[in-house]
Amino acid sequence: MRSPEELDRIDWPSLYHAYGDGGDVPDLIRALYSGDGDRVDKALGALFNHVLHQGSVYPATVAAVPFLAHTAVHTLHARAGALALLAGAGGQGPVPWAGDEEEGHARVGAEVCGLLHLLGDDDPQVRRHAVRVARRASAKTLPAATRELAAAYARDPVPAVRAEALIVLTCIDPDPQARTRRLRDALTDPVAAVRAVAALALLEQEQAPYPADLVAVLADAGGDSELAVNRLEFFPGIGDTDSRVAAVLAHDPDATATVARAWIAQGNAEGRGARRAHELSTHWRDREHDTLALLAAALPHPTTPWDLSELLVAVIRWAPGATHPDPSLGDNLMPHALAGTTTAELAQLALGLLGDERLLTAVPDPQPRPLVALAARTHDLDHQRLALRHRHACPDELLATLTSHAARTLLRDLKDLLRRRPTVTLVRRFGDWGIRDTELLDLLADNARGNDDELATAATVAAARLGADPAPALDLLARRLKDDGPYLEEAGRLGPTAAPLLPLIEDRLTDGHEWTRTIAAEAHWRITGDRSKAVPVLTALAESLPAPVLALETLLSIGPPYPPHLRPHLLRWSTTDRRAVSSDDPFAPSTDLPLDTRLRSAATRMLT
Repeated sequence: MRSPEELDRIDWPSLYHAYGDGGDVPDLIRALYSGDGDRVDKALGALFNHVLHQGSVYPATVAAVPFLAHTAVHTLHARAGALALLAGAGGQGPVPWAGDEEEGHARVGAEVCGLLHLLGDDDPQVRRHAVRVARRASAKTLPAATRELAAAYARDPVPAVRAEALIVLTCIDPDPQARTRRLRDALTDPVAAVRAVAALALLEQEQAPYPADLVAVLADAGGDSELAVNRLEFFPGIGDTDSRVAAVLAHDPDATATVARAWIAQGNAEGRGARRAHELSTHWRDREHDTLALLAAALPHPTTPWDLSELLVAVIRWAPGATHPDPSLGDNLMPHALAGTTTAELAQLALGLLGDERLLTAVPDPQPRPLVALAARTHDLDHQRLALRHRHACPDELLATLTSHAARTLLRDLKDLLRRRPTVTLVRRFGDWGIRDTELLDLLADNARGNDDELATAATVAAARLGADPAPALDLLARRLKDDGPYLEEAGRLGPTAAPLLPLIEDRLTDGHEWTRTIAAEAHWRITGDRSKAVPVLTALAESLPAPVLALETLLSIGPPYPPHLRPHLLRWSTTDRRAVSSDDPFAPSTDLPLDTRLRSAATRMLT
């Protein structure tokens, strides 16, 4: 370690950090020796922001390591903060990245022996961060670090310190038998946090389905508030416990459900149980009912606005596919829907997606998006009319669910919406519904003359589909098909009328973007009725994941026969218990079914 008197021996301006050269680092380090706690806190905040910005290690970070080690030993107010900086300077993950992070790891490792005595400091936060610094012990410092950590694990009175000492010992102890024996012994430790980290570490060494005894320990002990299972609680060199739990449980749905149920029953601290419930359906099929029942049980527990928001978003994610949701879910949503907080709209949206009419009878002045969701779920004409007439509603999610019959019944409201708030979705749906109406054609013509290119194109095409002269649509598309995206879709909507555009569409069948090839293939088929060019393109797109689910759905629209070599993929996608597509578009409408649900549905229908 190096004292502040040596700071001027470093060419700090030649070393950079997150905000430029490191010329400001010496004064910040000197400020850590101040007896003024506020000044020390400001200097620590600046150092974290500059030399460890979002966990990144820079040349200035590496150079600061020996000075921070001196600070940790010789100051009063900066000990815990300096140790936290050192822990981060060793890198984020178990194995440092090559370059500055690797050098920082080595520098911190060289300082470990001089810091181990802080494992006996009076301040629990100092001891905790000293444990984290010991994670970076090098080959030379490893024996001493292992010995001192074992002593701290045996004697420290603070559960979090003991639990983290066990985590680090499991990572650095070179004796595998000693590691396993220590973890097994810890399963019966009187401290819940210690039992939990032991069970987690042992589960990481197992294959799913996991031993019931280890799952039971994690379920029983992991809900304890002394164990930080929060993604904001980052442990340099280890990661966060929440991610470790998620990674383990992702392979065993029954274990996930067991842990989620127990942690929710224990109070759902930090939202940890609700996250496990959400992950149950994120990774596994046909678990939506279990997920929603668990989320319903989590809703009454006190929580932070952040964790409540996450919980409600999880309900919103899985509610659209729920055929018989748990009856308590709506009851437990109601207090949040009436709370008048920032999360009230999310709770109202969840009620709407569940089709719960208390959104109208018990919630004063419900928000527009929940009204749209309710109308889309119930298909009730009165609900649909109310959503369409709301002055602030943008009911695109509802429009996708309206039948031609319902659209004719609601035509006056739909035309009013077209005047007030025209959208591409609305004008496209008018073309789908096939409603011939003179006033509607005039409104579409008005939108066709607007400055929004996408809306103007959609309106021109919709008018042509409803009987207007197709020449303007063909001329407009001929100019705009140089771009990807919506213009290809519009050409396909014209059907055989768009035959003059075929050369432009055929050029897109070999485009570098998967989505563009998918839309071009569908447009080609809709215009020509010929499968020969569309099916090979769509089959190639659908044969491997991640692939656009749209490609498979388009093949389904075209109809059989389907290429025989696609059959093994269809069998796998229709029968696997695990979701074949686990990631969804975060910007997708809340009424959309998960991509994997759409994939399985299309695959199953194609097989039959």
